Amino acid sequence: MSQDAADGGGTTDRPACYLHPGRPALLRCSRCEQPICGEDAIEAPVGYQCPRCAQGGQPVRRMVDVVQHAPVTRVLVGVIAVLFLVTSVVPAVTATFGLRPIVLTPSGVAVLASLAGWYQPSQLAQTIGEPWLLLTSGFLHANLMHVGFNGLLLWQLGHLLEPLLGRGRYVALYTAGLFGGSLGVVLVSWVSTLAGISGIELVGRILGGNPLQLTIGASGAVFGLMGAAMVVLRARGVNPWQTTIGTLVALNLVLTFLIPSISVGGHLGGLLAGVVAGRLLMVDREQAATRRNAVFGLALAMVVASLVLARLTVGAIIG
Repeated sequence: MSQDAADGGGTTDRPACYLHPGRPALLRCSRCEQPICGEDAIEAPVGYQCPRCAQGGQPVRRMVDVVQHAPVTRVLVGVIAVLFLVTSVVPAVTATFGLRPIVLTPSGVAVLASLAGWYQPSQLAQTIGEPWLLLTSGFLHANLMHVGFNGLLLWQLGHLLEPLLGRGRYVALYTAGLFGGSLGVVLVSWVSTLAGISGIELVGRILGGNPLQLTIGASGAVFGLMGAAMVVLRARGVNPWQTTIGTLVALNLVLTFLIPSISVGGHLGGLLAGVVAGRLLMVDREQAATRRNAVFGLALAMVVASLVLARLTVGAIIG
């Protein structure tokens, strides 16, 4: 996309720190939007601030100004919110227009949310030919807390990453995280299914890979953004585990394994995809378009891998 042409990249094209003109800036202050180098970036509740803003020397920007600098994030949050309302609050509309809360099972197949837990292996095999669910499941949510938590994290992480990467690379990153989460779900289901057939039930308990369990939500994509944010911090010489983002990742990983209803594969798959995509996308301006396309290619490869593993899983279930 043409947006990438405006992205900061190498030392010759990246804007200089406004406090240290001789240093390239990797970030922008989340309040005044001035470019800042790693030394001047002070962690804030959302993004990073320059020393002057952190000390209260600059006025806080209006919310409308923030939104204008992360248009893709705004659209994503809006779509997720609208779909949640349509599928949950207005059932008559969903029935009339055929918009139902379709979710992704760990075997990569279509299930109506109202039928959660009631599909049999033979029905799973019949519905496996709906690959779009690898995408659509990432935009639907189970309840208000679910959509609220994912929406908040998406809003915060998006306002950190989208201005840095530009729209094109940011969309590529989000896509990779989403499909990475879907691949993680299907991979865990396949591993757990094979382990169950072999009598190793402990693997399934740890991974939560019940092939009939439903998976829904933007968590894979959000974990992808967290993984990329860790890469950004590392690139500017900051230990990500000593920041609030590192704490956020650690806390979510702990909860992933402690709460049975949380998708282990979805979270880990999205996180790993985000790390890989983040490393590919943190490049100079001249390489931005090539790397962006490489990340889209990675996302496509994950879709293909998910469909192959889904068929293997269903085949193992129905014998």
